[in-house]
Amino acid sequence: MIYLECFHVDKVYGKIGNGVTEPLDACLDSGDRVIVKPFNNIQGNLVLVNEYICYRLCTKLDIPIPKAGIALISERTECLCEPPVYSAENYGYCYFSKRIDKVTIINRGIIPRITNKADFYKIILFDHLIYNKDRNRGNLLVTSVKNPKLYAIDHTHVFKNQSIWDKNCLQRGMDSDDFNDLDIIKSNEKIYNYFWEYLNKDPAILLRLADEYKNKLNYTDLEMFINELPEQWHIPDEDALALKEYLIYRLNHMEDMCKLIIGR
Repeated sequence: MIYLECFHVDKVYGKIGNGVTEPLDACLDSGDRVIVKPFNNIQGNLVLVNEYICYRLCTKLDIPIPKAGIALISERTECLCEPPVYSAENYGYCYFSKRIDKVTIINRGIIPRITNKADFYKIILFDHLIYNKDRNRGNLLVTSVKNPKLYAIDHTHVFKNQSIWDKNCLQRGMDSDDFNDLDIIKSNEKIYNYFWEYLNKDPAILLRLADEYKNKLNYTDLEMFINELPEQWHIPDEDALALKEYLIYRLNHMEDMCKLIIGR
């Protein structure tokens, strides 16, 4: 049951790029220009769950991310492109992220000028918390203004099995002590190395953040985030319970994951 403010998608202007979730360029009834991932997504509705839970985690852990939330696409939504980029099958609750104008994807040259580049420590630790093997140049945005700021976006493929996770895969992860896995570092190595050229692998910083994450986040928070999900997205109760347990398990092993990041 959603208790947060829910918006309506007033207008859809077309598709955004070539993203695998086929996001839409849209405008809400609030007037905000947004990027929308619709209901009955080509990648499945679990990617909407992933995005929303990760957004709520980011806001709780003070990780830079554009404002986001849940909105409704309905018969009142006006499609301003031809041919239409959605159908009645997509009517329902969607995930939206506020569009940030004048941005560029991350590159080596811009990193020294990023005003909040130290937030990379938060992002790499967050990637390990959510088992994100899909951190790439396209999901780290930098504002191309006088004082560039870094934002993390696009968390559709997380929680180990990405868009097809369930209680069984999460339980297998816990049974196999997957907090020791190097898959996250190996898969994201190229983008991580961009930052390590300018930042030190400082264990004190990472361990301090690990403590902050454990102090800021708890089981009650996770229950609240999951209770905010629309019933229309159909996450089974047993899978929701397994996700809460999996995230707490990974949270409890933050120090071990810091050692993996540092390389010892």
